[in-house]
Amino acid sequence: MFFPLSLSVRRIGRLLCLSTAFAAPAAWADSYDDFQQASARLEVLQAQATPKGGLPRLGDPGVAALFAHIADGPRLFQAPVAALQDVNQSVAVCEKAMRLGKTYYAFGMEWPLPLSGAELQQARTAQVMQNLANYGDEMSTLFAFSMHCHAHLIGLMEQEFSAQPADAVSGTERLRARAFSKNTGVAYAGVVQFVQVPFWSVAQKKVMLEAAARHATAHAGLMAPPQRERLLASLAGADQDLDPALAPALATIRAALAVTTCTGLCQYY
Repeated sequence: MFFPLSLSVRRIGRLLCLSTAFAAPAAWADSYDDFQQASARLEVLQAQATPKGGLPRLGDPGVAALFAHIADGPRLFQAPVAALQDVNQSVAVCEKAMRLGKTYYAFGMEWPLPLSGAELQQARTAQVMQNLANYGDEMSTLFAFSMHCHAHLIGLMEQEFSAQPADAVSGTERLRARAFSKNTGVAYAGVVQFVQVPFWSVAQKKVMLEAAARHATAHAGLMAPPQRERLLASLAGADQDLDPALAPALATIRAALAVTTCTGLCQYY
């Protein structure tokens, strides 16, 4: 089953918008500095992009080196530095990476066009599709990183809310936990459902699905059981024409979604 093209494009836009809702050994501390410096440099390069030259591409060795520091979620979060023990600073890392992805997605969308109404909308959609064709590797890499980053945030939030009995959590904190669970769950679903849309290559899907599978238990545990059921049901047609390279990650994700117990942050959903 394939989702309608316009729906698939909207799902990417929604995923990008959702992003805005630890003492460690020196070797790991460097990974945080690497991320900050590399992401700042990539932002500069993106800001310097022109319609003719386009945005920085992974095919450029210098850009690939920046992405190696930006998108290595396992290295960044395996032994996070003190700054990443803080929820707000960790959110800032996730948001920075998603801003980089949004720049690739929205490149050229602000250029003035002598069009209006349906013609303008068609031109904007065509621009998004061109961006996906040109920058799919960059976007999929950053979306995969978001899976690592959100999983880190889930761990921090679970740690915070498990420190007190559920009945002692205030109404305000319950709402915060619910908003976090809902937004993170929707973002996860968006990435997982990319397996069924045509404009990603198999390699791009593999990068995103493997990251989603790596953190499937954490993300599924965040969702209320009905939400898991809906996401699992939405994948019913994913096996049609599925590339074998994607099957193991999809199986892992499905197994996590099939769990029906609800503990931790799930109870605040």
